[in-house]
Amino acid sequence: MQFDSNFLHHIDGQPKADLSVFSQSNRVLPGMHSVFVRLNEQPLGIRELDFVKAAGKFDAQPCMTPAFLHELGVKTEAFPAFRNIDPQDCLSGLNALPNAFTRYDHSKNILNVSIPQAALDNKARGYIPPDMWDDGATAFWSAYRLSMNRTHYSFGDQKQSSDTRFASLRSGLNVGAWRVRVNGNYYDSGGRAEWDWGDRYLERSINPWRGVLRMGDAYTSGDIFTGLRLRGLQLRSDEGMLPDSQRGYAPVIRGIASGYAKVTVRQRGNVIYSTFVPAGPFVINDLYSTPGAGDLEVEVQEIGGKTTRFMQPFAALPMLMREGIWKYNAALGEYRHNYGSSKPWLGQATAAYGLPYGLTAYGGAMVAQHKFQSLALGAGWNLEYLGALSLDVIGSRSESDKGKRDSGHAAHLQYAKSFAGSGTDFTLAGYRYSSSGFRSLDDVVRERASLSQTQYAYNRQHEYQLSLAQRVGTVSSISLNYFGVTYRNAPRNSAYMQLGFNSSAGFIGYSVNYSLSKGPWGATDRMLMVTFSIPLGARQTASYTLNHSNHNGTSNDVALSGPLNDDYSLTYAVQTGVTSGSGDNNGNHGYGSLGYQSPVGTVNLSHAYDQSNRSTTLDVSGAMVIDARGPLFGQDIGETAVIIDAPGAGGVEVNNYPGVRTNAQGRALVPYATPYRENRMLLTAAEEDMEATLKDNIKSVVPTRGAIVVAKFDTDVGRARLISLRDPQGDILPFGASVYDTDGEQRGIVGPVGRVWLTGLRTDVHLVVKWGERQQHRCTVVVDDAVVQDKADAAPRELVCQH
Repeated sequence: MQFDSNFLHHIDGQPKADLSVFSQSNRVLPGMHSVFVRLNEQPLGIRELDFVKAAGKFDAQPCMTPAFLHELGVKTEAFPAFRNIDPQDCLSGLNALPNAFTRYDHSKNILNVSIPQAALDNKARGYIPPDMWDDGATAFWSAYRLSMNRTHYSFGDQKQSSDTRFASLRSGLNVGAWRVRVNGNYYDSGGRAEWDWGDRYLERSINPWRGVLRMGDAYTSGDIFTGLRLRGLQLRSDEGMLPDSQRGYAPVIRGIASGYAKVTVRQRGNVIYSTFVPAGPFVINDLYSTPGAGDLEVEVQEIGGKTTRFMQPFAALPMLMREGIWKYNAALGEYRHNYGSSKPWLGQATAAYGLPYGLTAYGGAMVAQHKFQSLALGAGWNLEYLGALSLDVIGSRSESDKGKRDSGHAAHLQYAKSFAGSGTDFTLAGYRYSSSGFRSLDDVVRERASLSQTQYAYNRQHEYQLSLAQRVGTVSSISLNYFGVTYRNAPRNSAYMQLGFNSSAGFIGYSVNYSLSKGPWGATDRMLMVTFSIPLGARQTASYTLNHSNHNGTSNDVALSGPLNDDYSLTYAVQTGVTSGSGDNNGNHGYGSLGYQSPVGTVNLSHAYDQSNRSTTLDVSGAMVIDARGPLFGQDIGETAVIIDAPGAGGVEVNNYPGVRTNAQGRALVPYATPYRENRMLLTAAEEDMEATLKDNIKSVVPTRGAIVVAKFDTDVGRARLISLRDPQGDILPFGASVYDTDGEQRGIVGPVGRVWLTGLRTDVHLVVKWGERQQHRCTVVVDDAVVQDKADAAPRELVCQH
């Protein structure tokens, strides 16, 4: 069916509308397009693809080179036809795959790619090929935070004030995969100033090992041994390099389908996985890790209508690893601490590996000065219906500064179990026993630093840990967290407990929390907190909090917070309340803050007061990056960042990043990118910007950890104008006529009243307008400099198109 242009209103003597350009549902022009790709209905993210003309096709077709098909997971080496295909051939590769095709939805900008499962590698969900990882630009950067505080104190008739200044500086140099980092802090209080060097190191990723090599200041893993800071050499795995479906722990599901079937996995009634499998045995090993536990319901629905279901018990513990996944950490260096001048050398190695049948094996070894040795072995096991269990034993031998030799061991047991029927999750129940002679390296160093009379020297015997969550109805939950320690040589035991209840009534959320804390020294602290949170419209939030402490009395507070503008870059918070039962601190108190996130940094001003004190604080933070194009200022970049480069497009907002906008050169610094994941940069141009036009506004980048990646956007630099086109007789040109530049690139389409929107106009521009069947009618028009520079942006300029 084709629309007849005769139905459109037509003035006698004027050409009919040319609808040939709209005669197809998907009018795709040749050129580069940023499109969202879906493979077999699974989202892959945004790709920059070249669309090319193809014989017999009205629309341009996506360029599916063998390299891009390999990136999608096609086993190109398994198809002999690929051996004779040019690597740059856009169309032959897809034709070499039986039953493979693409379908581009122009209205949604989605490219659907369908490739038979047999032609694809079995890659985990969310897998991003390492050759897509971007080490970023060569750049120097420095992030800073400056804080200035003035506090006024009142002690009866006496009044005094103090000034405090704090500065934190983090700097780095990126060259390829190498990262140099230098961190430091400056502190000045009461006229006493000091500078403290933080971590300084050189590191790079080692992609084939899914790991990171670091030289300098580093931290050992705390999974098995006590985590320590050292200066030396470290090689460790980076879990961020794994796709989300391979991180954490989830069971491997095995089953059998009698025919082609849809497999659906549910947890607590929620669908967490769905796929299609051919007849025969199937394996699902790329479930996303889910918090806590909860048995999985597996449904196999065959194409003939037969449906079978079975349960896959599931519980998770920190040390459980997926089948076939490694985790490792090896370090050699000098132990850095604050207990004294002794800096013993140490060597440590730990590893964990996921085995079949829900088993995980892990262990480690450590040697250090002072004749310190330690060995650890452990195993975790998903016991299916019985939950999950892990047990490890650590042995140690050491020598004190007086020559006394100690040896002992510590055993650590952890358990997790979910009871789906009652909604109860034992997310973690742990017990640890340490014999009297057991020492960690940290214990040995503290004892040698003569800290034996302090709380650091208390000898632990038993440790208890419990994390419990209970669902109540559909909107409520109760949580309990407990940690307790008994000592051999302390005045009393220590414990920390927190009990919480969270719920909502309509749009009002509320919570009740009680905590208790006691140590081997000092008094016991008890605190009760009740909070109500009420949204005021879509942005503002009001809250009321009752806080009672056995040492600080009772306070009642009301607060209001939210953004003050549309992009959430300007925010505020105010709080006021009254305290009673707290002696000298009884009376009114309050707090107020105003924060602004600008394109070049963040500013926060706050003021707090109570009955006796007043305190004002100014915080300023930001970052500077120097790359090949010069300096660029922005907000604190965190660990990994993206530079937006849209030449000439100033004032463009970056969605989901409050306050981030491009400068006059079209550059912006986007902070806190996620390493080894697709980061989607979406730009929104300012409506009043007439100097440059974005050809596309979406890009995806995959930075490595610590990288500063450039996201390059194509722009039409030049003025934008609305032009009204007429022929020499004064008649408007037909609706649907195409406008081209002298290079043959299409620049626009004539609208219903002869108008066309043109972008990227600089000086005199020569254009060709074509219409009619096979576009046999044409004329030429010159947009001269006077029209380009005209400041009357809203009014269309009328030009004559000469035949």
